Amino acid sequence: MSILIPEILYLICSYLDIEDVRRFRLCCRTFADVGACFAFREIVFYLHPHDFDMLRHISLHPTASKYVRSLVYIGHTLELPKKSLDEFLDYYYENRRAEKVMAQVMNEPPPPPLDQRQLFRLYENYETTIDQQIMALSNADDVYCPQEIIPRFPSLQEITMSSDFWFWHGKHKTPFDGCLVSPGDELQPVGCRHLDSLLSAISQTDIKLRRLTAGLLSWCFFHKPAAELRNTLSFCSNLTCLELCIDTGENNRDATIADDLIVGTDVPECRRLLRTGLLRDFIRSLSQLQTLYVVFNWHSEEEGYPARLKDIMEPKHRWEHLRSLTLGNIICERQDMMSMLKRHKSTLKELCLRDIRLKSTSWQLLLPKIRRTMDLDEACICGEIYGLEENPPYPEYWDLSLPDAEDSLRDEINEYLVNGEIKRCPLNYYYNK
Repeated sequence: MSILIPEILYLICSYLDIEDVRRFRLCCRTFADVGACFAFREIVFYLHPHDFDMLRHISLHPTASKYVRSLVYIGHTLELPKKSLDEFLDYYYENRRAEKVMAQVMNEPPPPPLDQRQLFRLYENYETTIDQQIMALSNADDVYCPQEIIPRFPSLQEITMSSDFWFWHGKHKTPFDGCLVSPGDELQPVGCRHLDSLLSAISQTDIKLRRLTAGLLSWCFFHKPAAELRNTLSFCSNLTCLELCIDTGENNRDATIADDLIVGTDVPECRRLLRTGLLRDFIRSLSQLQTLYVVFNWHSEEEGYPARLKDIMEPKHRWEHLRSLTLGNIICERQDMMSMLKRHKSTLKELCLRDIRLKSTSWQLLLPKIRRTMDLDEACICGEIYGLEENPPYPEYWDLSLPDAEDSLRDEINEYLVNGEIKRCPLNYYYNK
């Protein structure tokens, strides 16, 4: 194999998926070095000592450490306090009942039950894992480990903090496998401790990130003095991609009732903070921005929306390279939206507007204007959209669902926005609901 030149080996590796690359690296030292370029480009880890040890091992490897370009921090942990054996068994039986109901709905046999010996073994695994998690948190290993390993990744360009399954859906072995109890976004405020630990470590290096992705991330992350926030994000000036899903709070009135959920509980506080311009000023400073994704997960029926368009995007400002834009759960007028879109008509090719309210203007006027003005390759108008028919004033509302659910009207609207041969806006065919 030594007669194969490195360029050919790199080309071969570029066509392999990650599991095949790992097998490829087992062949010989030459293959191992070539495969490292691909096998370690993205490292996924959780808040757990085993994963911190893995990071240290990779960071100390003379070849692998040079090729790490992306760190993905999954913000899921086991719920605290630790469950007793009785609570653990109650958790299993409750889930077992749910499995039986689901199997009946799907007309399938339920999974086989676990016997007492299996349950005791799982509880031992759970106890060990959560004790290790508690120790890591008490020792602040999740703070010190990034500070130790990130300076050893000279090629690092991308950071992702994923919680509540935002932005990262890959299958990956986790330190919680074999515990029975599922981890979740248990550390509150959601995402803040995880993202702070990463950004604090990067701020102490010369690394200039190209991509920053964070979600679900509590609005509280931005509730810092302006100088502290600027220092935290000082290494982001070269970002080409910023993706944020910001949590505006939720609360169960009755924890025993699954549907008794109040959402958007923090909307007023979030709105007050954003009107100071903290987030808008940061986004405005990103002169190389190509992709901007800012979505709030909830608005409130009582309190309204967490942000206006001008709280996110500076009026009259233009990002010269902006190609992809996603906005969610904001309020604005169609004139403000069109003014912003016109400024970016020469570069913007992908547009997603989800759960948007037009305060006193009409979607039936906005959508044709977008179609006539923009030259989009991809468009997605989705979620619950509100507006006001302008002559005479009459409330508009359509539930277009999110893209993971089927919706014929949403599909027609999105095709209309990119297909110049469709002459009439699909909303004109539907009565307001």
